[in-house]
Amino acid sequence: MPDRATLLLSGLSRDGRLIEIGPSYNPLAAKSAGWLTTVVDHADRGALVAKYANDPSVDAGRIEDVDIVWADGPLHEAFPADQLGTFEALIASHVLEHLPDPIGFLKAAEALVDSRAGSLRLALPDRRLCFDVFRPVSTTGRVLAAHQGGATRHGYAELFDHVAYLARLDGRAAWGVEPLTGLSLDHTIEQAYRHAEHGSKPEMRYVDCHAWQFTPASFELLILELAALGMIDWRIDWIKPQPAVEFLVSLSRPRLDINAAELQMRRCELLKRMLIEMRDTADRLVGG
Repeated sequence: MPDRATLLLSGLSRDGRLIEIGPSYNPLAAKSAGWLTTVVDHADRGALVAKYANDPSVDAGRIEDVDIVWADGPLHEAFPADQLGTFEALIASHVLEHLPDPIGFLKAAEALVDSRAGSLRLALPDRRLCFDVFRPVSTTGRVLAAHQGGATRHGYAELFDHVAYLARLDGRAAWGVEPLTGLSLDHTIEQAYRHAEHGSKPEMRYVDCHAWQFTPASFELLILELAALGMIDWRIDWIKPQPAVEFLVSLSRPRLDINAAELQMRRCELLKRMLIEMRDTADRLVGG
């Protein structure tokens, strides 16, 4: 199986203009490797190097110069206006699940990449293979509600659930397709309550968490339904589950043009696939 970087960069050219969101110390399309990448992160290089200065597992030398510091507001508004629509692809690895408003991010990506040939490449944690295993998949309704409410930070429920149901498998936060008999909870219910009470106060700074949980089928359903509602103009080209932790996705435009009957059939089929994904998780838990 090709490695994740090869898959996420497949079909992209080194002389094409790319955006990579939050690469930190592990860039996929590194400038040092010849990629024409605009790096976006929550802090500049100096601050990132300082952040990981005492972490022996991090090679701070891999942290590249940050071109755009994105702290708040719509992503595309952080770019000069003359750069909108000029990028070949936007790459985001383990970013979307952290964002308060996924629809806002998907719309910003539309504004940034070329409307005819641009693509969006994502790496997303598979809730079956990480500490989100006890949390249900995120529905289209919840994602719509976050967007309609203009979410810019995570709410009480997201902060509580992130701590209350965070699981580990034999001490690990992520794993492969293997027995789940060693699952345990990482925090007490009182710790989750205190975290939500504290982090949700309006005067508090942004508190990060995994707000959204996906499986391959649930994410495909989300994109299909958001596109059918006219909320986004993306379609999924491919989804590739990985041996551990995550699945990879490539999206392009325009959204699928299908009739109402085919849409209903696809939605039902994806919901059935989600049940099979749930059964797979239960089988690995019960069967060992």
